[in-house]
Formats: sequence, structure tokens, C-alpha cells
Amino acid sequence: MELPKPMKYAIMSDAHANPLALETALADARSLGCEKLVFAGDMTGYGYDAKATLGLVRENFDVVLLGNHDSACAGLEPAREVAMLSSYALDVEARDKLSSADLEWLRELPLTHAEGGFAVVHGDFTKPKAWEYIYSAEAVERNFGKRRERLMFCGHTHHAMVWEETGKGAVREQLADRFARPALKPESVSFKLAKSRYLVNCGSVGYPRTDLCSSYAIFDSSSKEVCVRRLPFDFKSYITEMLKRDLPLPNWLIEILLAATR
Repeated sequence: MELPKPMKYAIMSDAHANPLALETALADARSLGCEKLVFAGDMTGYGYDAKATLGLVRENFDVVLLGNHDSACAGLEPAREVAMLSSYALDVEARDKLSSADLEWLRELPLTHAEGGFAVVHGDFTKPKAWEYIYSAEAVERNFGKRRERLMFCGHTHHAMVWEETGKGAVREQLADRFARPALKPESVSFKLAKSRYLVNCGSVGYPRTDLCSSYAIFDSSSKEVCVRRLPFDFKSYITEMLKRDLPLPNWLIEILLAATR
């Protein structure tokens, strides 16, 4: 059997209708020699231009997964739930701005992807369509039990994290101190794969929260190195664009955005 060709992958997630941030991350990934691009879901929601963002994803990514906001935008989520959640308001609005071909493409997207010894999902692997969040060691353990790959990637929480499974089956978080502050210039948080298993949350490209910087992951299957790439995020320009377009933002989102500019 022919072995897979060594490759440098970029795994991005949660662009959230922010084409400028996505373009910046794409340029950064290409400058670092990334050969294959994987998008782990959520092109729509929270941001100001879902159509342009979706276009960038379709044009540039080799693999694209469905996220919960994409699912809401495409009409795949229960209508009552979408109506009740203010965070889906922008997805409903974006639905009218996308073409029928765009919406049909969204509806056909897979929930998971695996190749080259790693697997990718938007939320978690135990129930990909339930859009669960991975925040705890217990959740990571459940995900390790669901897959056999040594390396797994997710997004959804908008916060970069690295979890490692130790030799005794326990799980511990790694590099948390490196993700506790914003990036003031492009930086890499890297580690080499050991004999352990790893789950890496690549964070958010287009709408960071506690990280306060745009982030994505790189996996070099040749050197067996994983890197969380962190890029400065211009919150003031982002908020200005959001307010200029008079978007229906939920109150909790407005508070986060305002706090980022103080």
C-alpha cells in the first residue's frame, strides 16, 4: 500500500463572516508553506459579510466541514431553535444574501474528515451534529474514545487549546499559559508529537473571544510538528464595520466586542 505523501496542512475554523481576517490567515498560511487547507466549519454568523467569506472558503480550501452556524444558515437546524437563539439571527439574515447554489453546497458538507493520521470536526466527535463544546478533560477523554487517530482537531469554542493523553490514559491541558494573552505580532505555539495522543482546538480565525487574537493550526506530517499560529486581530476595525452595517447583534456579543476595545 502506498503511504500518504508528507504534507503541511493548515486547519482553520470559525471565520464567521469576516473575510478580511480569513484573507489574512490564508496569506499567512501560504507564506509558511502550507500545501493543503482544511476548514472546520462556521463561515457564517457573528460577522459582517457571510457571502464573501463563503466565497473565499469555496475558492481556497481543499476540505470544508459543516459548522452549527452554517447549518442554521442552510436551514438544517430546527426552525424553532434557530428562532429562539439570538446568536443565529445573522445566519437567518445571511440566508437571503446567499445564492441557491451556495445554500445547496452548505447542505452537502460533511461533519468530519480524516486523512494522514489525523481527524477534524467542528464541535466534537462523540455527536458531531449536536454541536457539543470541548472544554474539559472529561470531554477530551470521550472524544479520544470515539476515534483512533493519534491527532485530532476541532474548533467551535473560539479559544485555542491543546490536550494531551498521558501514558496512563489521563488527559492534561498543555500550553495554556501561551494562549492566555493576545498576540501583538504573528507568533507560533508549537510542539512535536510524542507517543501520546493529542486534541488541538485551533481557535477562531474571524471572531476570537478570550484569546483576543485570530488563530489557526498547522500540522506538518513530515516533521510531526503541530503549530497553533496566532495573529493580531483588529477589533476596532471589526466593530466599526459591524456597526456601519447595522447588524442585529445579540446583547452578549455587543458586550464582548465593546470590552475588547477598552
